Amino acid sequence: MDFSTFGITQFATKADGFSGKFKQEPGDFVVQEILVDGTVASLEPDNSAKPLDSEYTQFTLVKRDWNQDTILKKIAMYCGVSRKRVSYAGTKDKYALTAQRISAWKISPEQLANIRIKDVEIGDFTAFDKRLELGDLWGNRFTIKITDVADPKSAVKSCNETFKQLEKLGGLPNFFGQQRFGMRRNNHIIGKHLLQGKMEDACKGFLIETTDDEKPEGKAAREDLAKNWGTFKQFPKFMRFENAVINQLIQHPSDFVGAFKRLSKNIYKIFTHAYQSNLFNILLSERLEKQDSLSGEGNLVGYDSELTEQELSLLKKDELTQKGLRIKQFPEASVSGGKRKWLAEMKNFSCEAGDNSVTIKFDLQKGAYATVLLRELLKS
Repeated sequence: MDFSTFGITQFATKADGFSGKFKQEPGDFVVQEILVDGTVASLEPDNSAKPLDSEYTQFTLVKRDWNQDTILKKIAMYCGVSRKRVSYAGTKDKYALTAQRISAWKISPEQLANIRIKDVEIGDFTAFDKRLELGDLWGNRFTIKITDVADPKSAVKSCNETFKQLEKLGGLPNFFGQQRFGMRRNNHIIGKHLLQGKMEDACKGFLIETTDDEKPEGKAAREDLAKNWGTFKQFPKFMRFENAVINQLIQHPSDFVGAFKRLSKNIYKIFTHAYQSNLFNILLSERLEKQDSLSGEGNLVGYDSELTEQELSLLKKDELTQKGLRIKQFPEASVSGGKRKWLAEMKNFSCEAGDNSVTIKFDLQKGAYATVLLRELLKS
């Protein structure tokens, strides 16, 4: 993968790295949530239930190869309540084995304990006086099996050397990982077009850009539209967001603004925030290259940020101004400023050799990406 596509151009460590693969099976990528008090979500929660005298029931959800929002909707449906009653502290990968804490408003442990869904476990029920909100966690514990390793013992040595160098640095470079930029790795490009007011380009990026990772029928639909831009017809049914845009263009072929407005504000934000994330990655890469200090925080560039000349220059290069980060057509998708640590805390690292494999375990602060560490280890 070309990480420079989204601004990651430097390595923080000098160990040689090794070759291998990860996420070959969901069970090869295990994520356990760590709450603020240090509690780690169990992979084997106790399913026994007894009445709790509280407004909220908090429980552990273990899922394998489930989209998080899909499974939470299913849990709410089984309980006969709105999805809005169920909340969480952090989003977890689909193609993985994950354990996380969930809070449910006015849903009893007995109701939850009776749910039976394939590859899902629910348990460890506790009373709570408020709902879990996004960010109510310290981070995550990762246990990752890297397969197809030619020399596991040498790989373990490389892993330990990498971790020592990161420890000396003070943490893991807090890059935004590839997940931030979507399966097609172009969320930030679409976001840039939105901020530039280039609505047709944004629609093209959203509808016709494709990768070899896509489902064949989706890839074929995008390629056909690319060849016949302006001749709009529906994509396969599973591409519901794309079809929302296309349905508007079928009726009004040049209404690219109206077409994008068919998407929710949460979708707009994915794109424009990915653009913001790309800028942060570029800035962090430059700091690593120049060996500048990585203590403290950097800017998440926004319309209300106090920007440096370097940050203003990056915007100018993209034909943008700071004022342009506020979108008149889509105010909900405007990019406000913020701060992000240059380094993320990482601890409790261990590495063990197996048969043609290496298993690594580590705790990583919230908001940081395990794939960034994997890039350092595999030097990919």
